[in-house]
Amino acid sequence: MDATTLSANFEAREKATAELRTLTDEFAGKEMTAEAREKEERLLSAVADFDGRIKRGVDALKANEGVQSLMSQLDSSQGSGLGQRSAEPVDDSARLREGDVTNEARSWEFRAGTKADNPNVLARSLYGQLLAQAVERSAIMRGGASTFTTADGNPIDFTIVTDRASASIVAEGGTVGESLPATAQRSMGAFKYGYASTVSYELATDQVLDLVGFLVGDAGPAIGDAMGRHFLTGSGTNQPRGILTDASDAVATFAPGDADSKVSDALIDLFYELSSPYRTNASFVVNDKVAAQMRKLKDANGQYLWQSALTAGAPDLFNGKSVQTDTAVPVDKVMFGDLSKYRVRFAGPLRVDRSTDIKFMNDQVVYRFLQRADGLLVDQNAAKVLTIAEAGGGA
Repeated sequence: MDATTLSANFEAREKATAELRTLTDEFAGKEMTAEAREKEERLLSAVADFDGRIKRGVDALKANEGVQSLMSQLDSSQGSGLGQRSAEPVDDSARLREGDVTNEARSWEFRAGTKADNPNVLARSLYGQLLAQAVERSAIMRGGASTFTTADGNPIDFTIVTDRASASIVAEGGTVGESLPATAQRSMGAFKYGYASTVSYELATDQVLDLVGFLVGDAGPAIGDAMGRHFLTGSGTNQPRGILTDASDAVATFAPGDADSKVSDALIDLFYELSSPYRTNASFVVNDKVAAQMRKLKDANGQYLWQSALTAGAPDLFNGKSVQTDTAVPVDKVMFGDLSKYRVRFAGPLRVDRSTDIKFMNDQVVYRFLQRADGLLVDQNAAKVLTIAEAGGGA
């Protein structure tokens, strides 16, 4: 999408938003007619559609800017397997699509560098594109999880906070009460995520095709989706331990079919169940189906609790807090928490291996992507999970 088309989508979105605002003001404090509700649904869908188009357009124009903060964290890991910032990115497109037929696998690592540093590293722009694709598929990484990189996958022990220490008034000459934070020991390792893409010899050697872009567009979402699902719901057994697995249960609840007022009250209760130190940077993480319901909720004055982002690339807000959506979130869960308390570990760089041997008789080339990673919530007080009751259960 070019800048002109992007600007047109911005204008169309503003027009739809203005119509929606006018409609809401017209029926403030009173029941909408059937015709008005139909128009409201149509305008909400239009705004959501324009939001999607704008986001895709911005991502296309600025593929790497959406992950600058994450890249900065990775860059700070000098000597941890990522190399240093390069002023002259390497163009490895030709090498990836080269047509030399040998019986050995070719391997590269996706990290920053120059040909002088290492002739087998890929361009920073390529790594940024793939990382952006992976991050976009994970609500946890997209929402601000703390990310770090290690050179290897040796276990790292963490002390997990499950409850805080408490203080009390001590009388003169009295005994000071003892209190310790409740903790648990957990270890973070490295689970290997793999993905292979098989292409024909013709496709691999076609100089017109942007093979690098094709592979990045395929591998990034695949790896990001697999990691992202485990960062949310992983059991911790043979997979990362997800944030929903360790987050505290909320008291608030609602059920499908409940009145909008009850749903909005439950979500506001969830907001305040999370301790204030964590609310500052907290986000809602929900399934798209739940997000659609949240988007229609209004306050007592008929104003929407959901605020669509006014700036391209910024998240939508509910009750003033960002909303991250992910299909991996169960439809009966709503999470509210500080995602920076979830740690994501990348063990070594992303690898891509090229082989013309394994599919030799089919005249095909195999590209294999591998990334080792793990995740862990290091403070269980930082997230609350509301469970949506079965229909009628919350009445």
